Amino acid sequence: MNSPAGDFATPAPPPPAPRLLGEVLRLLQPFWRLILLTTLAGGAGGIAMAWALSLINGALASATSTGMLVGLAALCGLSLVGQLIAGIGNSLLGQRIVARLRQDVCARILRAPLAQIEQMKSPRLLAVLNGDVEKIAEFGNHFAGYTTALAIVLGCFAYLFALSVPLVCLGLVLVALGAVLNNRAMSAWLARFDEARGLEDRLQKQYRAIIEGAKELRLNRRRRLRLERQGIGALTDRIAAVNGRAYAIFWAVDTISIALIFVFVGTVLALRPYLGIENEAITGFIIVMLFAKGPIEELASALPVFSQAQIALRRIALLTTSLAEAGPDGDDAARPPRFRESLALDGVRHRFEGGSGFALDIPRLAIRRGEITFVVGGNGSGKTTLIKLLLGLYRPCSGAVLVDGAPVTAAGLDAYRQLFSGVFADYHLFDEIMAAPGGDARVGAWLQRLGLAGVVSVADGRLSTTDLSTGQRKRLAYIHAVLEDRPILMFDEWAADQDPEFRALFYRTLLPELRSAGKTVIAVSHDDRYFDAADRVVHMSGGRVAAIESRQDAPAPAPAGREA
Repeated sequence: MNSPAGDFATPAPPPPAPRLLGEVLRLLQPFWRLILLTTLAGGAGGIAMAWALSLINGALASATSTGMLVGLAALCGLSLVGQLIAGIGNSLLGQRIVARLRQDVCARILRAPLAQIEQMKSPRLLAVLNGDVEKIAEFGNHFAGYTTALAIVLGCFAYLFALSVPLVCLGLVLVALGAVLNNRAMSAWLARFDEARGLEDRLQKQYRAIIEGAKELRLNRRRRLRLERQGIGALTDRIAAVNGRAYAIFWAVDTISIALIFVFVGTVLALRPYLGIENEAITGFIIVMLFAKGPIEELASALPVFSQAQIALRRIALLTTSLAEAGPDGDDAARPPRFRESLALDGVRHRFEGGSGFALDIPRLAIRRGEITFVVGGNGSGKTTLIKLLLGLYRPCSGAVLVDGAPVTAAGLDAYRQLFSGVFADYHLFDEIMAAPGGDARVGAWLQRLGLAGVVSVADGRLSTTDLSTGQRKRLAYIHAVLEDRPILMFDEWAADQDPEFRALFYRTLLPELRSAGKTVIAVSHDDRYFDAADRVVHMSGGRVAAIESRQDAPAPAPAGREA
């Protein structure tokens, strides 16, 4: 039957494309005071520099006075102080924005549903965390220079306007021409930068292949050469070519833009006799335009970096918006529900979006406290999906997950997961042991018992190494799970990589000890010779429970709270 838990189960539709301006404002909002300070300081520095140029231009046309020199010195000092404050402030601002971006993206990933993360695949997520955030960091590192250059250019135009309105109008015509040219060119290089960024996702996948498939690639020369030449070689060449064309367009437009300045200067000099403008104004125009050439070039050089940062921010915004659709899974500080009798799947159905059509259908399955339950079945029978539903890692499309008969709601899902510790088939081994204070002694005892004492040591809750064999790493993962002291433990094919000695230890000693300590154990297993170690064996086939075998002489569960 369907239940209230179904309200958190229905997959959300694809999110709309985020509005870039809104994402930028959201990022900048906490730093508005710093933005205001740096903007005022940079603006003051730019205006002071333009004012100083006006004094220099006046001094060239008349005698130099002491007051003018003092004023010039004060303006130069104000310009330098303004640029210093703007530079430091904008550098801090850029780094804080990048830090917030990293924290925000990681927080969204950590709180997103597991199925969504699995569907996105790690290459895309790594490309965002490593590539896109770094593009924004690159822009942020140079942001101070860009804003200072912009302030100087604006200050210079203000002074030019005071010198001669007709000349400013002529200059604005050339600026408008350059803006049109830059706008059209930007569309061209943005498209190429966007294409290159899409290729970066594919390149991340190739990078993973050369690291994670290192053994296989050394055993298969043909595959290795194909990956090297047609995979990484072709992709990197294409990225270089696409980026190269984008930068070629930029530099061509940049050269034309600088040429327009020289055209302006030459036009003013040629038309000087016919314009009826004082020589002081024309001289000032030429000096200011030549002085502004450097800041204008710096602003022009920012366009490709800004374009790539814009693309990166759009992709980050799209990712974070899609992850935000899931919403948080409740209060991080919420306590786990009390687990007194059983947890159950009631009318649960689960289907993967865009998959092969596989669906899990569980009308009713209960896991009783204090029992050892084995989940068995062939490949593709639904064992792993069942486990992830039981642990709250997948959200059912319909039906409910129950704890002692009460449905787990969306708000209580994260708290529900805190009932479990698990060692998955594709587990990640952390080097930090999450145990109670004084846990190092307990870790040491477990290392000794599981044959790891001479290989690994522990200090301040951290393991000395995790670079071990597969079987040894799984034994370390077992120590992690047991010392977390959760009421329910899940082991997915834990014994598959163990020697016969540790396989027998797991089934004949460790599992009974966990049961005696009041723990509930769910284990995926193919070791049929040890099925008698379970209280119940759940047989899966085609996404359904085919049969359940119960051991009649199972001992009564021990009181909850005892440790293994």
